[in-house]
Amino acid sequence: MKILYVINKMEQLAGIERILSRKMNYLADNIEYKIMLTTYEQQNKPFSFPISNKIEYVPFEALTAERKNASFATWIINSIRARRIFSQKFINLLDTVKPDIVIATSYSFSVLDIIINTSSQRGIKTIFESHVQGETVSMSKYIANHMVRQLFVFWDRHIMNSLKRCSCVVTLTNGDVAYWKNYASRIEVIPNILTVEPKPVKDYSVKRVICAGRYAPQKGYDLLLDAWRQLAYHYSDWQLYIFGNGDRSPYQKIVNRLGLGNSVHLMNATQDIVDEFTQSSIYIMSSRFEGFGLVLAEAMACGLPCISFDCPHGPRDIIRNGEDGLLVENGNIQALAQALEHLITDEELRQTMGQHAAQNITRFSPDTIMKQWLELFNKL
Repeated sequence: MKILYVINKMEQLAGIERILSRKMNYLADNIEYKIMLTTYEQQNKPFSFPISNKIEYVPFEALTAERKNASFATWIINSIRARRIFSQKFINLLDTVKPDIVIATSYSFSVLDIIINTSSQRGIKTIFESHVQGETVSMSKYIANHMVRQLFVFWDRHIMNSLKRCSCVVTLTNGDVAYWKNYASRIEVIPNILTVEPKPVKDYSVKRVICAGRYAPQKGYDLLLDAWRQLAYHYSDWQLYIFGNGDRSPYQKIVNRLGLGNSVHLMNATQDIVDEFTQSSIYIMSSRFEGFGLVLAEAMACGLPCISFDCPHGPRDIIRNGEDGLLVENGNIQALAQALEHLITDEELRQTMGQHAAQNITRFSPDTIMKQWLELFNKL
């Protein structure tokens, strides 16, 4: 069986890249399938995560049109031209490598219709992996101008309608199924795999809370900092470390405004997040929404008790509330602060929950999750 993964580029230190590289490597190293990867915006930049030498890499260049300083009309014309180039090069690729299954992600949403339709015309099965909350995948949500937004609503609908010809949509959580049922005839729920080799927490008495994820409104760091403000004075010896890519300056302004500079540390993303987990005693997630919450699961694999908003979707599928972590009402800053104080003041509870977390999270091990993928491939 030949399986072709399609993604725009693999250069970011982000969750989808980490997950895809781990899954592809697992298949290439453990299963008698031919695994292929194509990128179309890599531009010879290095991969963010290592790829097995058993994977056949077949890139092509078809850059998506960028708005930047171009007028709207020019951008539309450039986008049409870019889609035409992508279509022709993708056709040539399929006719050359002849895969049995093509897998795309939400990174390729703007050309998803081309991927699905072109593959289907050649009798190739297609899988769309949703790594985000379903409602956030559309492009029109992010357009402020009403007339322009209506154009993108039409365009979103066109792309989503192509999912009717998709062999299967794979979503990460049960909570996200309801959205995709509106568009796809077949949906499978397959969670993300753990992408790190877990190491145990060194010391549950360490007064260090950790959080990780890109600096973006989705991650709710403004809410987290507000919750931390309520505890910082009474627990001044506790430290909060946030790791992530992106622009930290808006959050640094909040830290400065709230006078939290002595206890909050805004850090760059790290390739060794596991080492940071082992030096902490609590993991906290303040996201407004998630596609899954992979870092939450990975923190638990290292034995960290976790606190999270019960946001859509993911944390409810990962945390067993009261057993290996704490779920609080989504967006409730006061409840988040209370849950954090509950763990800060009880070292024994941190250790008990952390040990349960490490035991329970094995259900996301590569062997367990990839078995579900192999069953799906065989069904298709």
